[in-house]
Parts: sequence; C-alpha cells; structure tokens
Amino acid sequence: MYYMNQNFNFNNEVIEGSNIHTTFQGKELILKSMYKYKGPITMQYLPYGGIQSVFGGHIILNTVSGFMATDHVIYDGVEYRSTEFIEHFENLVNEVLPS
Repeated sequence: MYYMNQNFNFNNEVIEGSNIHTTFQGKELILKSMYKYKGPITMQYLPYGGIQSVFGGHIILNTVSGFMATDHVIYDGVEYRSTEFIEHFENLVNEVLPS
C-alpha cells in the first residue's frame, strides 16, 4: 500500500495506468501512467526499481510486474515528457529508484 509522501515499494505489483511516487536525486519523482513494456532493453540485471533502459524515449523500469514504462513524469513539481527528462538527466540507465 502507498501513502502520500512515501516512496512506492518496488517489491509490490505495479498496476497498469497507475502513478508511482518515488524520489530521484533527493526530489520527488512521479512516474505517470505506467504501462507494460514489451520492446528492447539493456541486458544488465538491476533490482526492482532500477531504470533498465530509456530506449525509444521511454523510461523503462524493472519491477516485480515485469518491465514497466512511462512516457511522462513530474519531477520536483515540473511535468516532463520522458524524452525531455531523459535529455535533462543523461545517465538515468542503471539508476535504482528508492522504495
């Protein structure tokens, strides 16, 4: 269960269409409208909550529900398309978001 101002627990199922609340570099990050991702990914193993890939402008995470992606985020109160967020933070791949 998620409570406001708490990070999502990546050991829980991710429901398609849901928003995930977490932090990135000490600031609130909301991953909006998560969906199952079925495209190419990088081959390294990351724990749940790890950003597996940014292929095609999608932010793709390893979760207990499989690979999930988002195309929109809110970071520190500012809404971004994932492509804009990826351009702003070039080294997202292999980051592990806190549960």
